[in-house]
Amino acid sequence: MTAIQAIVAPPLHGEELIGLTPWESRALAAIVDAAEAGRLAPTADELQATVGCDSVSTTVNIVQRLEKRGLIRVERYQRSRRIFVVSTGKATAPVNNKTPHWRTLPRPRSLPVPALPHLRQRSPDLAAEIIRAAHKEGMRIDDFIAELVWAGWRARGAGVG
Repeated sequence: MTAIQAIVAPPLHGEELIGLTPWESRALAAIVDAAEAGRLAPTADELQATVGCDSVSTTVNIVQRLEKRGLIRVERYQRSRRIFVVSTGKATAPVNNKTPHWRTLPRPRSLPVPALPHLRQRSPDLAAEIIRAAHKEGMRIDDFIAELVWAGWRARGAGVG
């Protein structure tokens, strides 16, 4: 058993740890530690430093993988998150700002969106970037563009009435 597994082992069953990468184990240990201590969930930057990876997006992916494995449950907010350790029921500290994450807000189905050919004509590089991001998210391109428009509209503070 590694030092990281020893830290994680008390609140988790051994079989839950099988197949975790060293980075996933370190991230899970940091999350369990924060939940046990009642601290805020570690940020992506904090997890990056703990895990030792080169990219913040890697830590985001690690948290998503831990969530998919059923080891943690994440409540996402606009600028923070609260993480629950499934095996213990303990959670990181409640967040101060509970503004919902833009992806959790329902968007109107009638929201107009720019057509992909128009985006390609206006900014081919941006269109290509949007297409890659949509594929990475597993979304249809038109739905992804609609989500972007909705998020921008909500961030602007105008709302839809």
